[in-house]
Amino acid sequence: MPEIATESPGSGGAAAAQLEGGAYEIIRARLNAQSDELRSRLGKLNAERQAVFGAVVPELLATERVSTAHACVPRDMIAIGGNRFLFGYNVHFGLKSTTEPADVFAGYQYDPETHTFTEIGLDLLNSGSFADDFAYLYKYYRGTTFVKFRRIGPHLFMAFRVGKAVEDVKCFKWRMADGVLEYLGNRFDHEYGFPPQQEFDWVRVNRSMYREGLHPHISIEDRVFVETVGGDLTIKVEDNTAIGEGIYAEPVEHRDQTLDDASIHYAIVGNLILLKILPYQEKEHRYLVFNEKVRSVTRIDSIAASCVLLPEDHGIIFADGYHLQTGETKRFDSGLKNMVFDRRIASPNGEDYLYVFYNRLSGVYVLMSYNLIGQSVDTPIVCHGYSVFQSGQLIYFRADDEPAKHHALQVWRTPFMEGEFHSPGQPDNHLSKIGNAEIVRCMA
Repeated sequence: MPEIATESPGSGGAAAAQLEGGAYEIIRARLNAQSDELRSRLGKLNAERQAVFGAVVPELLATERVSTAHACVPRDMIAIGGNRFLFGYNVHFGLKSTTEPADVFAGYQYDPETHTFTEIGLDLLNSGSFADDFAYLYKYYRGTTFVKFRRIGPHLFMAFRVGKAVEDVKCFKWRMADGVLEYLGNRFDHEYGFPPQQEFDWVRVNRSMYREGLHPHISIEDRVFVETVGGDLTIKVEDNTAIGEGIYAEPVEHRDQTLDDASIHYAIVGNLILLKILPYQEKEHRYLVFNEKVRSVTRIDSIAASCVLLPEDHGIIFADGYHLQTGETKRFDSGLKNMVFDRRIASPNGEDYLYVFYNRLSGVYVLMSYNLIGQSVDTPIVCHGYSVFQSGQLIYFRADDEPAKHHALQVWRTPFMEGEFHSPGQPDNHLSKIGNAEIVRCMA
């Protein structure tokens, strides 16, 4: 009689587990191979795209100097068309009783071929009652200092601080058209300002989100759970009040607080859930970013001052770094705080975006260039003033603490030119019919 094969207890489960593990390895290997193939094809497409439309690599072109009539501390600069720019600064006169426009401003012509600067005088400011309004400002507001040029639409604002607070400003308004400045007056202080500092809306939690239990927490749209009881601020990914552990925790100052005691707001940006939390009797909000895709939590208090969205739903950017939907976070150790969002400049190729942040007290700018395909930011530029010209050349300076007559300006090539750039000899390429910006959008 033939023997009947028998399996020992548990051998079937082990075989099934081994089979399942082998299947997983096969699937993972196939996915990795397909990922490598896709990455290779995207690389070839990007190389062909750059050959057709051209690639502008940021590059330092020159370092030149401009000279001012008096030793001064430069504060800002702005392009005004025709490769010209205004240079603004502050001078301390010991005996002089009046201040004239030439004591605060200088005009220069920039030659993009030789990267040199030629002073052109201030005839471009001879408009309307500007000279009289300027003299009145410096006569009746003691301690007036120039702080910033700001362009809003077709208008140029010259801002002056007349008090101790950064909000104590008086402005002169100009219309800019074809390189000509037309003075509009000094009654437009209410129009001077900055864009929204958070490009999302904070939502305050309410009692319908509370989950009671041994370890109560607040449900943020059933996607993440937060609480500040038991001595720490905890972020959970499971709606389980029987346990108090989560994926992230940090201590709070007051251990004996209830769920009601903390002030909690949130905002949802794709996979990112931003949390604004003020534990009981604490003075400073804490800002956390929960990435639902990778289930990670990052504390980013810079969000308090300013935080705006990256293009194509890539994530968020702030004055000292960025956080992507993929989970990647990068921080830059600039040591700068209280930076407001100033402006965003998009390159015509659809690939690069320049984000500008500004400190209203010190006048420091941070320029952050984000590349849509590389999904990264170059090393930020920290400066006290900058101008971007039609050719895409960017000029900036860093001011010294002590007044000086000679001021170094760096000239950089950037992709932030006006109008589309094509490399010559490629008009009939099939990619030209699609357009560079559309290809970049699809690749990103």
